[in-house]
Amino acid sequence: MKFQQRFSQMLACCVLLSACAVPKSGSFNEVNPNDIPFGLNSPETSAPATTTPVLVPTTVAGTTYEYADLFFVKSSSLVRIRLEIPSPTNLQGVFTALVLGLPDPAHSKVKTLLPSAFSANIEVVGGVANVNSKRGYLDAIKPNEQRLAIAQIVLTLTSQPGIGQVTFSVGGKPIGVPRGQGDIAGAGTPVTFDDYKMLITK
Repeated sequence: MKFQQRFSQMLACCVLLSACAVPKSGSFNEVNPNDIPFGLNSPETSAPATTTPVLVPTTVAGTTYEYADLFFVKSSSLVRIRLEIPSPTNLQGVFTALVLGLPDPAHSKVKTLLPSAFSANIEVVGGVANVNSKRGYLDAIKPNEQRLAIAQIVLTLTSQPGIGQVTFSVGGKPIGVPRGQGDIAGAGTPVTFDDYKMLITK
């Protein structure tokens, strides 16, 4: 009796397996992809490729950062570097980062000519940014380097959204600054990106 019971169970299993097997001939019914459960027909996916920033300084945990384009001096020209600086990337924060220079020692040949003590209030009116310092920090820069130092500031500020021109003043009094070609813009005369773009390394 036990033998017959086991034989019946084995026979039932064989019938079930043969019913599930893929037939070698005959027709078949295609299953609508929308009817396949659990996403079994989904294509294989992989994590998106990450991008490598131009420069990423050491960050501080808990601080939010954004990217901004800044200009630094290399030999006798300027290079654009996308730098990660604390958020929000307003003009004052961008100017401060420009004065501090690059934090990565691997970029030792790229520097800022602005004095480390250089402080100024960046005031914006109608797309014109005025760099108003309390005293003449630019006087501390060698005469043959002042053009590049001014170019750093102008190119950096006009690369930020909404800024098209830059003026300079000391203690609220407008001053003139050298342009990229070597001529001097009169006191209070706005300068633009185009006035210094010839100094950018191609």
